[in-house]
Amino acid sequence: MKKVINTAARTVTFTFDGELAPVVLDTAVVTQANRDYAMLHGFAARIGDNAAIQKSAENGYKVTEGMRREAVLELVNHYASGSTEWNVKAKAKAAPLNPHILAIAQKRGCTYEEAMAWFSAKLQAEMDAELSA
Repeated sequence: MKKVINTAARTVTFTFDGELAPVVLDTAVVTQANRDYAMLHGFAARIGDNAAIQKSAENGYKVTEGMRREAVLELVNHYASGSTEWNVKAKAKAAPLNPHILAIAQKRGCTYEEAMAWFSAKLQAEMDAELSA
């Protein structure tokens, strides 16, 4: 089965292998309540899928709630930005996350960026103390 979304016609067409006729959902005949729910369900599924992070060497084979939150926040911010793009193109270019900074973020209950700023400030303070000693 294949699905084709036609935003201009506001339809979803389901096609099947073999001689089976396609099935078309025309959202114009769907109640507003179901359209609203479907929209929220779609966002929940899409954003939730972004947080399904695979354990890998890149993340130290550990996936934290902080990492999942960052993934959710990435798409929430993307859609809230006014972008008309469904996919985040920059995601493929994103630098790998440092597992040590991720651990700090998890322990401190903050974002990756906040943990990085905290770590950088702490490191700078230690370097300054060494230089002045």
